[in-house]
This record gives sequence, structure tokens and C-alpha cells, in this order.
Amino acid sequence: MKTLNPVVRLKHGFTLIEMLVVIGIIAILATIAIPTGNIVLKKARELQAKTAMKGLEIAIKGYQTEYNRYPLAVADTEDTKIYDTGDAADGGPLLAALMATDTTSNPRKVRFYDPPAAKGGMNGYDSTAGTLTDPWGNGYMVQIDYDGDGVITDPFEEGKTLSAGVIIYCNGADKTASTGSATKSDDIKSWQ
Repeated sequence: MKTLNPVVRLKHGFTLIEMLVVIGIIAILATIAIPTGNIVLKKARELQAKTAMKGLEIAIKGYQTEYNRYPLAVADTEDTKIYDTGDAADGGPLLAALMATDTTSNPRKVRFYDPPAAKGGMNGYDSTAGTLTDPWGNGYMVQIDYDGDGVITDPFEEGKTLSAGVIIYCNGADKTASTGSATKSDDIKSWQ
């Protein structure tokens, strides 16, 4: 009786052409995905900034409701004042009043604002520096109407006013303020 020898199959890898086709498909998919991913990240950062601005605005209005005045209002305060939350000396006292760490400005110790912690000096409150920054590391510009007329001069369009008691804006990804200009910019504004 004859025995059959099993057929030996040789193992073949991918051919060079098959590998090039696969690499080509991956490259095409990557060129489609990367720009879309960047757009999604940009929109997410803008949304984070707008959310932080809204929280800050609600905190300031909550302070006004509690004390019947805006934070840091004194008799000699000008019509409106702009605070830079990225500068501890300028915006720090405003944040301290809203976060109840300054009991002189907030004697009832009501915590109106509880921002997220900054990561890498961006997108939150840095307790060691005493600053609040947007997703790009800029401070938020907070403008408060201390004279109570409900009108604030628009910092982006000359001669235009806004009907608001508080406005907040930041410079966006280019870290440059486009104030005084009505042209399209990446600045994020609380009133738009």
C-alpha cells in the first residue's frame, strides 16, 4: 500500500504591490482625517472658552445679585473697567472676590465661581499664579459696567456699543487681540 505524502504548502508573505496598495490607502485616509480632526479640536477649544466665559459671567451676575453691586465696585470706579484674568495683579482681585478667597470684597464668603484647574498653565485656574486662562493660555478680558447704564463700548467695533452689564472676550488661538477692527478674527466673545 502506497502512502500519500502530505502536500507541503509554502507560506507566502505580502507582495510588494499589495503592501504599496495598503500603504496608499492608509495615506489617503490620513489626509482626509487629519484636517477634519484639526477642525474638531479648534471647535472644541472655542466651546471650552465660551463655556468658561459664560460661567464667569454668571458668577459676576450672581455676585451682583447677592451684594447689589458688581465685584470690586468702589466710589471712584470709572464707567467701565477691564480686568485681565491672565494677569494676577489685574484680574486676581476679581477672581478672589468671586471665589470667596477675598473676604473683604466677599464678606459672606459665597463662592460664586469654581473654575477647573489649569493643565499646563492653560484652560483653567492656576492657583499658584492666581490666573485664569483660556485653552490657548491667554487671560480672559472681563469688562464690567460700573456706572450701571447697561451700555459698554464694543472693543472690537469703533463707535458701537453693547447693551450689557458684563462682557468677556479672549484672543483665541493666534493670541492676538483684534480689538478696534470689525474684520473676521479668531477672538472669542461672550456676546456673540
